[in-house]
Amino acid sequence: MLKQISVDTVKQAADLAYEAVADRQRFLAGMRNIDLGEQTSERGSRNPTDLDALSILSSDASGALSQLNRMLEDLTPEQRMELRAVMFVGRGDFAGNQWDRALDEAGRAPDATHYTDIAERIDLHRDLMKGLYDLDLLKKKDGQ
Repeated sequence: MLKQISVDTVKQAADLAYEAVADRQRFLAGMRNIDLGEQTSERGSRNPTDLDALSILSSDASGALSQLNRMLEDLTPEQRMELRAVMFVGRGDFAGNQWDRALDEAGRAPDATHYTDIAERIDLHRDLMKGLYDLDLLKKKDGQ
């Protein structure tokens, strides 16, 4: 199924995303009473401040996000497409038995081989881990 990227690499990306979300939570905790002033909505944006993305963090604010970006940047375009397909399965766009369709869709995106939209996903950890599970790529623990 996965030909270009290993399960361990997908899990590493998921772990870094999990750590980046924790960094984001700490960052936002310090912003409780900040005045954002007048914010205009971008077209299609439900939240003009986009605080629900990891992109609010700078590389200095999150070592994990910086590592995740470097890791994704070092992947080949084909590896990024497979990672994106695992993410699609994990977020429910495709069932685990629809891998070929998920991979095809992952290659259709305008920036399919780029990584910034992957790195900014707040639910990346969940989507990748669920995708691995749905694709039957996680090893079962003893006794299960």
